[in-house]
Formats: sequence, C-alpha cells, structure tokens
Amino acid sequence: MDYYNEYYNQYLNEQGNEKIKNQKNFSGNRNYYDDDVVSIGTWILILILTAIPFINIIALLVLAFGSHNENLKNYAKAVLILMVIVILLSIFF
Repeated sequence: MDYYNEYYNQYLNEQGNEKIKNQKNFSGNRNYYDDDVVSIGTWILILILTAIPFINIIALLVLAFGSHNENLKNYAKAVLILMVIVILLSIFF
C-alpha cells in the first residue's frame, strides 16, 4: 500500500502538482494501534503500578483492553495470564 502511495505522489509531482509532495496520505484502512517505541519513563511507571497490590490488576486490565499500543497490550495480557496461572497453581498445590 505504501509503495502505491509513493508511486502515486511521484506521478502527481511529475505532472506539476507540487502541493501533494508534503501531504500525508490517508487511506480508508486506518490503523488504530500504536506501534511506537514505549519510553523508559512509561515502562518505569508501569512497573511501579504493577508492584502495588490490587492497583496492578486494574492497571493491567486497562492496558490490556484499553491501550492503543500493541506492545503494552501484549505485555499486560501476558502478565495477566501469568497471574492466573500462579493463582491456580497456588490453589491446587
């Protein structure tokens, strides 16, 4: 898709339409997930929140189901799954 947009912009620029050159392309398929790198400060805040009992569950649920960043969603889901496994193991053993 990006190749098509670049080729189309190049074609329009060659035709003399210079306004398109710096214009951001928007397509009908919008990506709602943010795949940007998560900063160190954000990771420190998340680790501090997950160290507090009961607050950690709420924070992880918000990250797992409300965050737009795919990295944070996957981290929160993995931690929640591990918490469930540990709770189940502690009940049965």
